[in-house]
Amino acid sequence: MKSLVIGLGIGELYKTVLTGLNSTVVTVDSNPNKNADYQSVDDALKHHQHFDTVNICTPNFTHKELAEKVAPYTKIVFIEKPGVSTSADWIRLIEQYPATRFMMIKNNMWRDNIAEMKMLADPSTKIEILWVRNNCVPNPGSWFTTKSLSYGGVSRDLMPHLLSIYIALNPNWRNSEVNYSNKEQMWSLSDIDSTDYGTVNSDGIYDVDDFCRVFYDQKWFIESCWRSLNKNVSEVNFYQGNDLIKKVELGWCPEDAYYNMIKDAVENIDNDDFWKIQLEQDIWIHKQIEEL
Repeated sequence: MKSLVIGLGIGELYKTVLTGLNSTVVTVDSNPNKNADYQSVDDALKHHQHFDTVNICTPNFTHKELAEKVAPYTKIVFIEKPGVSTSADWIRLIEQYPATRFMMIKNNMWRDNIAEMKMLADPSTKIEILWVRNNCVPNPGSWFTTKSLSYGGVSRDLMPHLLSIYIALNPNWRNSEVNYSNKEQMWSLSDIDSTDYGTVNSDGIYDVDDFCRVFYDQKWFIESCWRSLNKNVSEVNFYQGNDLIKKVELGWCPEDAYYNMIKDAVENIDNDDFWKIQLEQDIWIHKQIEEL
């Protein structure tokens, strides 16, 4: 197997995982300090004409253009969340390159304890899926907090992770009814002089949501937040009535989940049913974060 990793931030994790899958890994990053194999995708494609997977781990506004560029050269394109700007753009991408498989990263669906959580979800009357951070606005004043470049804030950054867990736990996700949803910009750039997740550019832009929640089917409560100033919470809580039956800590997504996701996709490269489901899920997640 041969893989291309574009962007050596989170891309470093993909490099490790792909190496564990015995893939030859070619890397691209425009920052010379990252010591990638190439500083541009064009240069990489001049020297390598075919890949089994391409993994796009760059800023959100670059995803669509890069996906279009690499699609003719690979069997599978993995695109870091939140995918592209809209569900319509995702559909056009699929239609434009029918010979290539596309997947938005949904690594949380491949967690080892998903089966256990599904068993807990069925009898529960209320389920909370929470990812609430104390002070983790990513690089305030950078592309992360510039809506024209990121398409949104925490609703595009953390909410896709939580929605993928929701899909994995709820067999009726296709028919979900939104009872309530909202997203808000709770903070401004002048409020943030430090963060646990990247440097602050006080001359930059901060015009995105940093708090987001959605409530489905009178049962599923999903909430994400970059900056609560309370303790970090990353967990799924299962209730029967008012009683908490089980709390499952999520933490950061384990490396094994990325490994299992990529392995599963590669093994199912010719399984049209597998990719039909991926497309349904990816479009659904896109639509949910568009409509929040």
